[in-house]
Amino acid sequence: AKGTIILFLLSLAACTSKPDPEEQGALMLREARSLYASGQLSAARDTILSLRQRFPMAIEARKSAILLLDSIELQDAAGDTLKEEFFRRKLAFDLEELSIKN
Repeated sequence: AKGTIILFLLSLAACTSKPDPEEQGALMLREARSLYASGQLSAARDTILSLRQRFPMAIEARKSAILLLDSIELQDAAGDTLKEEFFRRKLAFDLEELSIKN
């Protein structure tokens, strides 16, 4: 009887224990990767930052999230560089047009 009670309590504890932080972190990482793949860089970044805050003990998920965050930052920077180049060329074109007209 005593063994049955102990077994019951252990089973109950297993059922009511909190989810594994690594599993929860992996779910959030999967979501961030999906957002990144669909071009939603800001949402992907926010998901990673939330993962880091909510699951500080999800070490493996956080390691992978660092790499994904680096990819997000690089893609953001590349986009900024392309925009900068576009506006530089546009300005040069506009200045040339003005000098031709004058």
